[in-house]
Amino acid sequence: MLTLLSMFYYICLRRRSRSGTRGEALTSRRAVESGQRAVLPVSVEVEQYAKEVLDFSSHYGSENSMSYTMWNLAGVPNVYPSSGDFTQTAVFRAYGKWWEQCASAPLPFRRTPDSFHSQDYIELGFEEPVYPTAVEVFETYYPGAIVQILACSHNPFSQNPPTDVRWEVLWSGGPTKALTPQARQFSPKIKHINFPTNLLRLEVNSSLLDYYTELDAVILRGVKERPMLALYKMPLIDISDLSDSEDELSDVGGPFKQGADGKQQRTANGYFDKLPYEVIAEHINCRPW
Repeated sequence: MLTLLSMFYYICLRRRSRSGTRGEALTSRRAVESGQRAVLPVSVEVEQYAKEVLDFSSHYGSENSMSYTMWNLAGVPNVYPSSGDFTQTAVFRAYGKWWEQCASAPLPFRRTPDSFHSQDYIELGFEEPVYPTAVEVFETYYPGAIVQILACSHNPFSQNPPTDVRWEVLWSGGPTKALTPQARQFSPKIKHINFPTNLLRLEVNSSLLDYYTELDAVILRGVKERPMLALYKMPLIDISDLSDSEDELSDVGGPFKQGADGKQQRTANGYFDKLPYEVIAEHINCRPW
């Protein structure tokens, strides 16, 4: 159904471009050919700090102390924008390559993919589930260790846990070493997901750092309602104006292409070839086989 509507809008857009200026027609054509999409504002963006630290792999501080422990990552910043070695931050147990080279180091798993870099992790719960628009991490000393940010479909504060739990990668990258150990606000471009979340997992790799990385706070930004994707920015359409001609179809890149002899040739899939890959994939996945 989505594919049929998209094809209909494409035809209508081409008809509309005839009566517009040349600039409007070219803009509309480029939008369709590039598969342009726009995110419609459906609700106000919510900003929230981590409510609770749910799980983690290690921390430098002791269990009966608040110094250098993961518990410091909940709530508002304690240190940022200051830089330096502060006991009020969250610090993992190891850094550099020395712990991998010692005799007591565990052997690596044989089937670990080359793209997997995570060594430590922390899971954070937030007050309200949202569709994420941004994740901001306050790194106050030796930044660059974060290699992956994931979101979970499970609400950790719900009394009714779901039977199906999904983890989705919002962002991933290799381990890095910042040019300076000074504080920074790390906010990578994240992937849009189709479920709300209030559970994030940060994974780190400190092997390239000269000292412990220190984290101060995490912000989750998002909207409570799912953003609607507009496939095209459509003008008003006169439905009665839907006549076609071979010349017009070829003018906007319709189901015709120019052959080696200079003549117009009909393609095999027609307007289907002009649809974005996401539309085609969604249509195929929804078919009852």
